[in-house]
Amino acid sequence: MVIRVLEQFVEAKSNDRVCEDIIVITDDFAAVIDGASDATGARFEGMSGGRLAAEVIAASIEDLPSDIDARSFTDTLSSALAAAVGELPPDTRWPVAVLTCTSAERREVWRIGDCRVVIGQLEQPSTFLIENAASRFRAAVNAALLAKGTSIEEILELDPGSQARRILTDNQQHLANRVGPWGYGCINGNQVPSEYIEVFSLPDEPTEVILASDGYTVVMPTLSETEAALARLIRDDPAAIGDLWPIGKSTKPGSNAPDDRAYLRLVVE
Repeated sequence: MVIRVLEQFVEAKSNDRVCEDIIVITDDFAAVIDGASDATGARFEGMSGGRLAAEVIAASIEDLPSDIDARSFTDTLSSALAAAVGELPPDTRWPVAVLTCTSAERREVWRIGDCRVVIGQLEQPSTFLIENAASRFRAAVNAALLAKGTSIEEILELDPGSQARRILTDNQQHLANRVGPWGYGCINGNQVPSEYIEVFSLPDEPTEVILASDGYTVVMPTLSETEAALARLIRDDPAAIGDLWPIGKSTKPGSNAPDDRAYLRLVVE
């Protein structure tokens, strides 16, 4: 079993920040890791929590045995992050990342969190209800303010909808890796319930797979098509209150996109 990379791309949403998305490729695995942004500005070893989590996960994947299964894979990454972070004060925002990974040996794709997965021509939908709720609320607040007369410039610069949802984003981490209607899976140093470890089996024949972070709301068969689709959405909906609402952020002045993004297209032969 061989992983053959066709296209890969990673870019930060703006040039003045370190990208929290990482692609890692080994002989046995290919993964897209999406570190979670933290509005509190907490730093760990000089890095944001999202970047630290992504780097720890990437380094761990490079050392994994080729035949590891999805459960052991997830536990290994969680333990590595817990060891890297150590004890934190109760109110600290935990370093967090989500990811999707292809295993050549097992001919499987694994997902923890809300990354994008396309196998063949079929996208595997994500049911990340907490982010869906937060992004819809944010978009509704901004749409209401625009209708009230708030300028689009103010919406893009301040994103008041994001400020309005802070009560959720500030407390959301307490639902991480908890089974329940609003629970969700992520790598945060705690054990991930099996319910949040998604496993997609690949056919025996050579199969094309696309892995992407949620910086893309539309994933197309090629990188150029995917980038073009994102550019159209940003042009038509920079405040992310229409078709771009799932991304949950406006495109701030000086930024090239609302969020960091990573795209990886490969064939498992």
